[in-house]
Amino acid sequence: MTVFNMTQEDYLDASRNYQGICKTCGDLRYQTEPDAEDYECYSCGEMQVQGIENALMEGTLEITEGVNP
Repeated sequence: MTVFNMTQEDYLDASRNYQGICKTCGDLRYQTEPDAEDYECYSCGEMQVQGIENALMEGTLEITEGVNP
């Protein structure tokens, strides 16, 4: 499983803006509920977008300090 990194500031911004993250390509998608599972990714077309909170809880997303890598 690929793990994506995000700063706490970016995570909070994504959460406030109802974004999800694609488990395949890592792109963010708007209009995604926090608990969403397997929504379509508009970038790669895969049905792998998780709500941002779901992604954090399942380990797809990790919070880092400082600037995003």
